[in-house]
Amino acid sequence: MQIRTKIAIQFTIIIACILIIFSLAVYYTSENFRKKEFYNRLHDRGLLTAQLLKELKITEKDKRKLRDANKSILGKLNVEKVLMFNDKDELVYASYEADSIYYNPSFLKRVRQQEYVETSDWDNQATGALYTDENNKSYVVIAQATDIYGKEKLQNIRDTLITSFVIGITLTIILGIIFAGQSLKPIAEINEEITNITAYNLKQKLNVGNNKDEIAQLANNFNRMLERLETSFELQKSFVSNASHELRTPLAALKSEIQIALENERTTDEYKNVLKSLLTDTQRLIQLTNGLLQLAKSENRENSMALKPTRIDEILFKAQEEIMSLNADYKITVDFDEIPDDDEWVTVNGNEALLLTVFTNLLDNACKYSMDHEAEVKIRFNEKQCIVAVKDNGIGIPESELSKIFEPFYRTHNASGYRGHGIGLSVCRRIIDIHQGKIEVQSQIGKGSVFEVTVPHL
Repeated sequence: MQIRTKIAIQFTIIIACILIIFSLAVYYTSENFRKKEFYNRLHDRGLLTAQLLKELKITEKDKRKLRDANKSILGKLNVEKVLMFNDKDELVYASYEADSIYYNPSFLKRVRQQEYVETSDWDNQATGALYTDENNKSYVVIAQATDIYGKEKLQNIRDTLITSFVIGITLTIILGIIFAGQSLKPIAEINEEITNITAYNLKQKLNVGNNKDEIAQLANNFNRMLERLETSFELQKSFVSNASHELRTPLAALKSEIQIALENERTTDEYKNVLKSLLTDTQRLIQLTNGLLQLAKSENRENSMALKPTRIDEILFKAQEEIMSLNADYKITVDFDEIPDDDEWVTVNGNEALLLTVFTNLLDNACKYSMDHEAEVKIRFNEKQCIVAVKDNGIGIPESELSKIFEPFYRTHNASGYRGHGIGLSVCRRIIDIHQGKIEVQSQIGKGSVFEVTVPHL
C-alpha cells in the first residue's frame, strides 16, 4: 500500500470518528432537549386542566365543556389523555370518553410520593403531578401524549447528520488523497533523483527544496550520506592504488635481482649474497602484506569483534617486550604518573590483539625515528578515561603535515629515509576509533613527538 493511500485512509478514519462523535452528541442532545421540552408542556397542560376544573363545578356538563376546551387548546399538542384522580385514586376527570379507562395504581402511588414523575414508552410520554386545591384536597393529574412534531424534527436532524456524514467522508477521502499526494510529491521527486545516482556520479546532490521542513532535512541527510560514500569510495580507490604501488616495488626488486643472478654463472658465495638480498626484500614484502592485512581488518565493524576487560598496562609491557626482543638497541620505559587505587581505572573493554598492535606500532615508531632509539611511556587516568602518552626525541613532524599522518600510505617528507610504508598510524587510529577512544599528536621538528591515546576505562 502506498504511503499516500495509507495517509488518506488514516485521515479519513480520524475524521469519521470525529464526525460520528459529533453527530451522536448533537442527536442525543436534541433528543434530550425534545423530551424535556415536551415533558414541561405536558406538565403545564395538566396543571392548566386542574386549574380549570377547580374553577368549574365538576358536573358532567362542565366536564364536557372542559373536554371540548382540551380538544381545541391541547389539540396542537396531540394530547391523547389527561386524567385526574382524587386522594382515593378515583377518576374525577378524563379528557376523552371511553367505556373503560385503564391506569396504573403503582404510578399514582409514585406520584403521591415524589409529587412529580416523568415516564415514557416507545411512542408516548407522560407526566404525573400532585395538585392540591384550597381545601387541601390532593389530586393526581396525569397528562400523556405523543410528540409527533418533535419526533419529526428529530428525524429531520438525524437525516441531516447522516447526509452530512456521508458528504463529509466523501470529501475527506478525495481531499485526503489530493493533499497527501501534494505533500508526498517532494519525496516522489527525491526517489526519482535517487534512481539516477550511481557509483559513477556520487557528486550529484538531491534538491533540498525550501531547506526548512522534514523533507529538506531528509534530502540534506541523504546528501551527507552521498558525501560519505564518495569519500569511502575515494579511500578505497586510493587504498587499491597505493597498495598496488607499494607491492609492485619489492616485487620488481625481486624480479630484477633474480634476472641479474641468472644472466651469468656465479660462485657459491655470490649466490648466497643474492639469496640474502632476496630474503631481505621478501621480509619487506611480508611486512608490507601484514600491514595491509591489519589495515583491512581494522576497517571491520565494531560489532564483529570480541571485546572483553583488558588491562592497558599489561598490553604496554607486552608491546615493550616484543619490540625490545626484536631490536636489541631499542630502549623503552613504561611508568605510571600515579599508582591506581582501583585496577578498573587502567582496565578497558577492548580487543587485546588490536590494542597490542596499536602500542607496538607507536613504540616501534618512537624508537625508530629517535637517534638514541629511546621511547618513554606514561600512563595516567581520570574518572572516565585511561590515557597513554608515548614520547620520543626523534625527528618530529612538520606542523603542516600533522593532520595527514593518519591517512593510509602517507609519509612525511622528513621520514623518507626510514623504513616504513605509512600504514601503521592509520591502523592505530581505526583501532582506537573502534574502542570509542581518540589518538592525538603533538610534535616539534628536531625535538620529537608525543602520541596520546585516550580510551574509556571500566
